[in-house]
Parts: sequence; structure tokens; C-alpha cells
Amino acid sequence: MWRKIVSWSVLFFLFVPLIQSGAQLVQARLLGLGGSIWPEYAMIRNVCMAGLTATGDQRAEVSESDSELLEELDMGSTAKQSSSSGPTETQLELAKLAANLTWTQATYCGIERRLSWITIFATDYIPMTMVVLLLVAGTVSTTRRYHIALRNPENFREEFVTELSQIVANLIVLVSAAYMLPLQKGVEAQIQVLWISGLAFLSFLNLYNLRHPVFAPGKESEEKKGNFAHILLCIPLYCWMAFVCGLYFFVLEHHPAGLAIYLQKLTAHATLYIQIGLYVWTGILLRDTSLGHRFFDLLNPWKLPSELMAVIIVVVAALPTAYSGASGIVVLALGATIFTELRRAGATQERALAATAMSGSLGVVLPPCLLVVIVASLNLDVTTDELFHWGWRVFAVSSSLFLLVSWFTRKESWKIRPAADAWQQTWKAFKPFSIYMLVSVSIVLIIVLGLGTHFDEHTAPYILPLAMLALLSIDYKLSKSSHPITEPAREAVKLSRTSYDAGSHLGALLLLMGLSACMGGVFERSEVINLFPTQLGSPISAMVVLTIALVIIGMLMDPYGAVILVSVTLYPIAKANGIHPLNFWMTALVSFELGYLTPPVALNHLLTKHVVRELLVKDTTLDGKGFLGRHEHIVIPIVVLFLTLLVTAFGPILFG
Repeated sequence: MWRKIVSWSVLFFLFVPLIQSGAQLVQARLLGLGGSIWPEYAMIRNVCMAGLTATGDQRAEVSESDSELLEELDMGSTAKQSSSSGPTETQLELAKLAANLTWTQATYCGIERRLSWITIFATDYIPMTMVVLLLVAGTVSTTRRYHIALRNPENFREEFVTELSQIVANLIVLVSAAYMLPLQKGVEAQIQVLWISGLAFLSFLNLYNLRHPVFAPGKESEEKKGNFAHILLCIPLYCWMAFVCGLYFFVLEHHPAGLAIYLQKLTAHATLYIQIGLYVWTGILLRDTSLGHRFFDLLNPWKLPSELMAVIIVVVAALPTAYSGASGIVVLALGATIFTELRRAGATQERALAATAMSGSLGVVLPPCLLVVIVASLNLDVTTDELFHWGWRVFAVSSSLFLLVSWFTRKESWKIRPAADAWQQTWKAFKPFSIYMLVSVSIVLIIVLGLGTHFDEHTAPYILPLAMLALLSIDYKLSKSSHPITEPAREAVKLSRTSYDAGSHLGALLLLMGLSACMGGVFERSEVINLFPTQLGSPISAMVVLTIALVIIGMLMDPYGAVILVSVTLYPIAKANGIHPLNFWMTALVSFELGYLTPPVALNHLLTKHVVRELLVKDTTLDGKGFLGRHEHIVIPIVVLFLTLLVTAFGPILFG
């Protein structure tokens, strides 16, 4: 019962932004169609809103997306008025429209106005929706003990410290929010109340976990008790960030509300974090369909080497990364599917882990990546067209280097030995696969053409879940006989299961991203970046220093917070040292990805193990192998991204 309540709560707060976005698009479409059908629709709208007392300057409240369109409609309807026309003439025209107002016009306008009200209401509460979604998803993560740490607890002592650290971290943020509450009014004050009550509830769940441990106390053997270092590694990353932020704001600055102030800044980008939740949900829905399995069925008849298959998958995964805007989201959403299918194709566990961790790293420079859009919006020296133009070249370099590194580290022959009837098997596999693609494309086209919008980084997070829900609904029928691996499909089709799993991953990720934003505030207020000298010598020496700093930032912060921090700190230093803006930002994006793959944190590796933790097995084949063989899943991604970084950072300086 408890699981169902939480699952449906997560599902509800994932559907809220879908409804809000859908209502906004439909209302904007109705507004445009109204102007096409009745040229004077802006005046008709005023009549419906305020009756005969309305003037031409009055407006119904509309959402931001259609305000410009309404202005255009109104300009068209009033263009015929001369400059000497006064309010009396406008009122006479409104009276004429009111007298001739048809039932069709009134009904149409009423529907459009109600959708406008829904849009405005939902938009006003998007920040609160984001906070509630984070706390509800955090409840799932805490209940399932699913928070992201460098090491999973393996005994009672480690489990005890893990839960205790979460209690302390939650209380630090709770106290900061309590100090912040008297300074807020309206919706902001309500959000602080949500933080306080939500964090108190999470702490209660941690206490419950302590009362009901997974590992029985006192029963582990001496070798399984672990040492002090192992215990520290089991503390979730968001707790470490809370400790650092609490120490800085409470002790060093004597400003307890400071942590909550920076946490409150999440609400300024609430839509962005909600979209992250929708992408994670989309990935979980995709995992529960057999689409990934059927895609691999297209390739299996050709008997591709598993290492070459890993290269293909990483390159293909660049597309969802370009739409989601962050590699970590793709790892959470598609990691389990990629790992499972690569293992089924014969890849070693190490190579499958490497490919999964890298699955989103190559696409952050491709259009229409939201991260690149944010860079261009924060810096007038670069445009999205310029960044994407060079992004394609960086993508070509990273893909080629991954292919070369995979070739030189191969453990099997790369000779392709297709089956005798490879074409027939591929065609047979393509038939059911085409049904999935046809359904997906049809839904996207219906929404895009019907609502007069585009399929881009802004609409994709709202359209893709609808497509995945449709695929999930037909998957049960198609998977009964041909793909028992997706069984029990009857359970998979239950939305409560997908929302529960989505909440597990989403709660862990959003808490980490929220405290990462607070860490950015610590960096900003401590002015540690001022330790960098403004002049670093030549562009090459400056790039060396800046690249190291960018990689370190990538190891500690989420990409969106990192871009904002770098824009006001390191970017001015790069300009002062003669580094071209395009060169710097391409280098920054690649550096961030290298940071996400580099220990001791290596966030993408942590996310990978987070989503495949139940699929990992002890690999006895690694016994006796050298460093590369035992740590291939870490070394290969680092080598690929490091070589890509060298070319991206220093190629334009040396040969530009």
C-alpha cells in the first residue's frame, strides 16, 4: 500500500507538467486559429472577458508563450483605426461585436480562455511542483536506500553511518530553510514550508531505516566489517555537499539562511529540473518496453564484435543526449538497457560498464542540446549556430578516437562474420521494430503538426513520455511470445512500477543536483576563484590551467550549475588571455564530461553502477590481470575524453 501511494504520487507530479505544457500548446494553437478564422478575434476575446466596458487596451491574462501572438492579433484587428480614433469608437466597435457575437465564437473563446487560466495557474506553481516532485522522489530513494555514494553499504556499520549521515544532512538543510522562512512571502514562503516538512519526513524515514536495517548488527565477519575509509565512502554524495555547505554558511559566514537561499535558486530553473524528471521517466518507460531488445535484434544477425557494438551504441546514444542536454540523464534513463543488451551481445562486464558510462558523453555538443543553448544565452560572444557548428566536429573527433581506442584495446577479432541468412533475420526483426517506430513517429507528428509546434529541446521532454506510454501499452501484446525477456509484461505495463523506479533514480539525482547548486554558491561567495591570476601568460599556458580547473568543476557539480559558475568566473580569465570564446566553451563542455568520468567522484560511473547494481556479478576473469584489464571500464572513457580534450583545447590554438 505504501509503495502504491508513493508511486502514484510520483506519477501525478510527472503528469502535472505534461498537462500544463499541453494546455499551453493547445491554448496557443487555439489563439492562432481564432485569429485565422476571425480577423477581429483579439477584440472578440476582450468582449468575452469584460463585456461592453472593455477597451481596446484591455487584455486577458495569457501565458508567456502566446502573449506575442495575441499582440499580433490585436494589432491586426485595430490597424484599420485611424490615429484620431478614441475610446468611444473602440467601445462602439466592441458593442457591435457583442451584439453580433455568435454561439460558436462565445464557446470557442470560452474554451480558449479556460485553457489560458489553467496555463497561468500551472505556471505560477511550477516551482512548487518541482520541489514537491523532488521531495516525493527523494522519499522513494530514501525508502529504497538508493542514494548515490562512492560505495554501497555492505554491513551494518556502513549502513548505520549512511542513514545517520542523511539525517544530519537533511537537518542542516532543514535548519537553513527555517532561518529562511521569515524572510519569504507568498509562494516562496510556502516553498520553504515544503522544504522543512519534506526534509523532516525524509529524516523520519532514515530513522525508520535504522530501526529496520538490511544488515543484522553484529553478524558480519571481521573481513566484512570494513575499515573507516570504506565507511566514509558509503556516505551519499549529497550528504558530503550538505556538510561542506553547512560548515561554510553556519560556521564561517554565520549566515545559516545562505544554504537555503542557493537551494531556492533551483526554483528559478524549475522547468529545467522538471524536464530532467520527465527524461528519467521516459528512460524507465523505454526500459520496460522491448524496443531496445528489438533494436539489437537488427544487429545480432551480423555477428558484430561486441567491442564494435559498444562503439555503435555510444555513438547512437549521442542523439538522446542532445535532446536531454546532460550525459548523466541518459545514463540514468538508458543505462540499464544499454548494459543489458551489450552483455547479451557478448561484451565483457568491464566493456559494457565503460560503454554505459560513456553513453551520454559524446552528444552534449550536438544540436539541440539545452546545455549549449544556456551557454549562448549567458555569453553574447558566442551563438548557438557557431557552437553547434564546431560541436559536430568535436563529436566526429570523439567518435573517431573512441573507435581507435577500442581497436587498440580489443580482446577479440573484429572480423564480421554475418549469418548466412543475415538479411532475412534482419528483415524479420525489422517488422515488429517498425511498428514501434511507426507509433513513435506518428505520435510525435500528430502532436507537432496538430499543435503547430516543433520537436526540439523544449518540447521533447513533454512529447517523448506520451510516445513511450503508447509503446508500453502495445508492448504487452507484441512481447507475449517473441520476447519473454520482457516478461512479466503484465507487471511492466503498470504505471506504478515505472513511476516507482523513476522516483528512485530521480530523487537521488535531484537531491545531488540541488546540493551541487549550493556548492556553487560556496565557490562563488568564498571567492576562491579569485586565487586565479588574471594573466596566465600565453594562451597555451592559460588553457592548461583553465582546463584543469574545468575538469575539477566537472567532478564536483552538475553541468547546468557548472556552466553558470564558469560563465562568471573562468570565462573572463580566458578572454583576458586571448583564448577564443568558441575554443573555450567547446573545451569547457568536453572538460565537464571528462570530470564526470574521472575518479575519485566519476559521477557517470556512479550513476552507471546505480542503475545496473542488480545486474552486476563478480567477474572472476579479472583475477591476475593488469591494471588496464581490471579497470577497463574507467580507463577507456578517460583515455577517449582526455585525447578529445587535448584536440579540442589546443588544436585551435596551435593550428588555428
